[in-house]
Amino acid sequence: MPRIKWFPFTLILAILGFTLYSIFPLVHTEWTKGNICPKILRIPACYIVMGFFLLAFIAQLIPFKKSKLLFFIGIGINCSIALVGTIGQLSGLTECPKTTGGIPMCFISLGICLSLLVLKLFQIRLHASRN
Repeated sequence: MPRIKWFPFTLILAILGFTLYSIFPLVHTEWTKGNICPKILRIPACYIVMGFFLLAFIAQLIPFKKSKLLFFIGIGINCSIALVGTIGQLSGLTECPKTTGGIPMCFISLGICLSLLVLKLFQIRLHASRN
């Protein structure tokens, strides 16, 4: 069991790194062309989502006293935004940006956030069982 302690930590970093890498083109397009992402208080949602994924990435990468709290804040807020976007997309109230394959990105974001929450809880539990 002690050999897998690094696995959830590394997997979380990999997922967050891939997510940040993947969201950058959307943020860039929003910056240069505008009106790509839905707005939250007149701020494009993709900027907010990228910021909170970055917060979670930093909190996972650099251990400090409040890193778990910051991780859960970042992922929790993104999960809330993705859930609202998913509900809005399904009900026709809002339009999430879509992948080239036509999948709404809010669906993908919700899946990523829920996966990260489960992995982080597993990581915490694994670490606690070793102490």
